[in-house]
Amino acid sequence: MTKPNEVAEALRLAELYQLAILDTQPEEGFEAVVDLGVSAFNCSSCIVSFVDSDRQWFKARRGFNSLHADETPRDISICTHTIKKDEPMVIPDCTQDDRVKDSPLVTGSPWIRAYLGVPIKTPTGARVGSFCLIDTSPRNWSSAEIKMAKSMAALAEVTLSNRQQQTLHTNSRAPIFQSGHRSDFAVHEQAYASWRRHGDESFVALSPNLEDWLCLSQSPKVSWAWFNSLIVREHRHDVELARELGDGKVFQYQIQLHNGRLLTLKERTYKTPEEAGEALAVGLLQNVATSAQLPRTAVQSRPNPLDTLKTNTLSFLAESTRGKFVLDLNFKLVQLGQVDDTELHKVKDNPSVLEFIYEEDRDQFIREMETVLGTRLKKKAFARIRLPDSKPIWTRFVIERPATGIENSRKALVLQYTKMVNESTMVDRNLFDQTLLGITEKLGGLGTWFYHVDSGLLKVSDQFKAICKARELPLGSIFELTELLTRLTGKNMASTLIECINNRQATSVECEVDFDGLSGHRWFRFSFQPISNGLGSSSGLYGAVEDITHTKHLAQELSRKSAELNQVLNALTDGTLELDEALQIEAIDAKARHLILGRDPFIHQAAISDVLPELDTQELRKRQATLRREGTATDYEFFNPKTDRWLRFKFLSREDGLTILLRDITQRKAMYRDLFMVGSAIEQINEVIMVTNDLGSNATTFQCIYLNSAFENVTGQAVSKWLGRNPYPLIADRLPLRDFRKLLVYLLKREKLTITTRYETDAGAHVPCEILVSPFVDKETGTPWSLIVFRPSSA
Repeated sequence: MTKPNEVAEALRLAELYQLAILDTQPEEGFEAVVDLGVSAFNCSSCIVSFVDSDRQWFKARRGFNSLHADETPRDISICTHTIKKDEPMVIPDCTQDDRVKDSPLVTGSPWIRAYLGVPIKTPTGARVGSFCLIDTSPRNWSSAEIKMAKSMAALAEVTLSNRQQQTLHTNSRAPIFQSGHRSDFAVHEQAYASWRRHGDESFVALSPNLEDWLCLSQSPKVSWAWFNSLIVREHRHDVELARELGDGKVFQYQIQLHNGRLLTLKERTYKTPEEAGEALAVGLLQNVATSAQLPRTAVQSRPNPLDTLKTNTLSFLAESTRGKFVLDLNFKLVQLGQVDDTELHKVKDNPSVLEFIYEEDRDQFIREMETVLGTRLKKKAFARIRLPDSKPIWTRFVIERPATGIENSRKALVLQYTKMVNESTMVDRNLFDQTLLGITEKLGGLGTWFYHVDSGLLKVSDQFKAICKARELPLGSIFELTELLTRLTGKNMASTLIECINNRQATSVECEVDFDGLSGHRWFRFSFQPISNGLGSSSGLYGAVEDITHTKHLAQELSRKSAELNQVLNALTDGTLELDEALQIEAIDAKARHLILGRDPFIHQAAISDVLPELDTQELRKRQATLRREGTATDYEFFNPKTDRWLRFKFLSREDGLTILLRDITQRKAMYRDLFMVGSAIEQINEVIMVTNDLGSNATTFQCIYLNSAFENVTGQAVSKWLGRNPYPLIADRLPLRDFRKLLVYLLKREKLTITTRYETDAGAHVPCEILVSPFVDKETGTPWSLIVFRPSSA
């Protein structure tokens, strides 16, 4: 368990990384604050800075230019004392203050004398930086100046808060369908990030940097189980133990992103003491640029089984892939061991090293050893090791003389050997299969090359030279090839090739090239594949170039179509939700987030049942099964009390889950409710209400569209009998001829009419009534209708 002050510092750094402000470009708001500070206080320097774990970084400054740097080490900065408390730090003369008088910033350039600093705090109260004023002469800061400095620090805090809100707003507008994908990890300028988890919560909060590293978008919270599943299997147990311990010690591990890329991280985990009340765990992470093994503090040491075999030379040679021999002048073994051993094991029987070398390779091997003895130069040699009951194994030897002061007749040569376990890299002494490149070119239409790390051998095919227009260029070394690739791609290909070899990860680069300005731009993909030697490192690099102009044009057209589809989906839907096979939320766009979550934060990989507890997940699983079986599923309507909205889910199948198109149907549900209430009220009326289509302008026949239940009471006929039929017989023979003609004229003229008449029922009775005719137009469809009301009179 960590100490309270260590936890407090970890929480402060987590808040700082959450802001994602370190190493960013200058911004107008902060620049205005320091401009105002210098002019208002008439001092030599004004700085807005943020204090990292080991440095003080300047976001904006005026003056203080003698350092020619954007940061200072934290252990010499004065602002590191400012952030220890909420009150301003006031120092009239730094040479008289025990806290800072020995700082190089005081004893040397820029010769700080007077200092006034106010901590910059986040809304949660974390002191992440400072607003400070500096002068090169001792100065007594007045109470008015201290009050003004606090006000300007508050202005910097407001600028910081507005910046964070703007960042969140910008991120929330990212569409769910992207024309490109964040499939490749790039080394970010900010190499630090953090995570935070309260108690046993099922989710963990990520800083923006960590969200970026994991190739996530709009996901400040993710499932804790999913977060841990990213750790590679062999490191997972050690990381769980280190996080459970939470002692703040550094441990290193690797995670594998969804695109297969390995990311190496260093982490310190802090946990609040039990007596502190609220259980809280915080992880501070550093992005390590190159792959590395776990440090010894993170992995328990295990005994090496090779140590027990050193007493038997043949057994040690058979079981090891790398090792070291010490030979005397007669090429007999004196000592053996592993490459990293500081003390080698003495060999008692002293066999000759030539006993283990294949007969055909002995002469050349002897010549190489004699050359080293005579010239004292280090040499490399390749020979096959001969072991009982096994095939000869190609092995690389590095032959050299012992260090000065150690060599004697008993220690004349040191041989380090590495078995070439991947035999495909050693078809012959050139360590290169020329046939492989020819086959690849014929089958794939690619231009290829091969580079062997140990020998420096480079083979470039004619097809590669033809595609790259490099037939006349000398391509005899990896340096000349790198220069050509850099010129074509416009990128530093030397670092790309080195990273590919060191990380043992395949990569590719796409670029647009215009060779002569006449044939037009062509798109090429340069692919690089490291070849492992089976020892955890790369023995070579295989490269290819492919003309992808046609494919690129298709991709650009597809991207344009995708953008159009995105616009169509935005018009047809009110948001999109992506679920995996386990009904966990993978992605949600801004429109759907408002309808589903309301004001709640989005948690990546959270179960839909946790986000919407009232949702019937069994219904979703039934539709998921139907969609997988039949390719289509019925829509699902659901009321979300969290946002007080009615939603309709339309399901689309995808390979590893569901895509749900949302539609807000709250207005339609309200309209149906209103229509039901109006219909219920109409049914209570004793008057006959009939709605017909327009008699004058409609091309179809005169039809009855609606009848209420009072129609049956007056006429004695069923409503269903007349719906959709011509109501002419209901009117023509049942009204006096004069009144019928008048009614017909007003229907044709589409004018209002009220007449008093009598209506003949099926029983032959004549019922006195008042008839109302009123034309109207449906606002949604623009269709003309006619309303006819038969109102029985009491006379």
